Amino acid sequence: MDALREEVFSDKTQRSEVRKAPQNKKKFRKEWLCCWIVVALPFIGYIIFNAFPIGISIVSMFTDIEHNQISTMTWNNFAHFKAFFHDAKFLHSLGITFWLTTAQFVCLGIALLIATLLNSNLPGTKLMRTLYFIPYICSTVAVSIMWGWIFGSGKAGVLNSFFGTEIEWTQEAKYITWCVYFVILWQAPSYGIVMLTAALRGVDSTLYEAAKIDGANTWKMYTKITLPQIAPMILFLALAGWQGGLATFDAVKVLAPLTWSGTAGPENMGLTTSYYIYIQGVNFSHMDYASVMQWAMCIITFIGSYIFLRLRKRTEENL
Repeated sequence: MDALREEVFSDKTQRSEVRKAPQNKKKFRKEWLCCWIVVALPFIGYIIFNAFPIGISIVSMFTDIEHNQISTMTWNNFAHFKAFFHDAKFLHSLGITFWLTTAQFVCLGIALLIATLLNSNLPGTKLMRTLYFIPYICSTVAVSIMWGWIFGSGKAGVLNSFFGTEIEWTQEAKYITWCVYFVILWQAPSYGIVMLTAALRGVDSTLYEAAKIDGANTWKMYTKITLPQIAPMILFLALAGWQGGLATFDAVKVLAPLTWSGTAGPENMGLTTSYYIYIQGVNFSHMDYASVMQWAMCIITFIGSYIFLRLRKRTEENL
């Protein structure tokens, strides 16, 4: 018995010593270096192309910069903020921007109408859905140039040649904003049509069957079942339209090019806020003042986006 106890005790002692023995450190492998490089590249790119410019824009709001040279930064005692709150041109550009943003919501209504029609099992709906999506994949610059030919001056323009008129569509203040508006109306509904069509396909068919049993007509089923079911998608598209409308730039840059006097189209009627920020920051080398306007637009965009997100969350909870 004593020999057995000694054997058991020695076995336990050996096990404890094995447990206490330090583990060998893992050797660094070459494969790990490749993984770390792949993981680090997006972070490095974000720091260089996003975080660093954002930091510079924040600092530049409180300084004067000569010819956009960072080394010339000097404290300006909030001069840019004082100029911003008295800038009538910024308010003018903001009004035009809000007006063009309404085109995005009109496009949403058009997209909802067309998507509802395409949701039916009529022949050719797949082809029509593809055709409606083509404007979305086209470059906004290319689309704007195309419409620039349509709205061309004199008889050279397609629209004037068709109607036999000689209207200066892009050279008169009362027409230029409407020209940009129609460009947005032609291109913007495409994405909404595809997304809303998919949302309509996802509505539970049993809800319609139950409504028919209760005697509901087509209009009641559409307003009481269809619209509430696709409301989150509608609000998502409204959010995208809000952000896209406030960032309108390409169309006005093409249809209302900057003149020698520094105006965007006749009487600055093509001056959106993004265009004004571009003019101040790039053409006039006032990136410090342009940063103030850009952050103001960020606040406006955030407020509208927050409202749409809250509404979307509420509709999802009510489903």
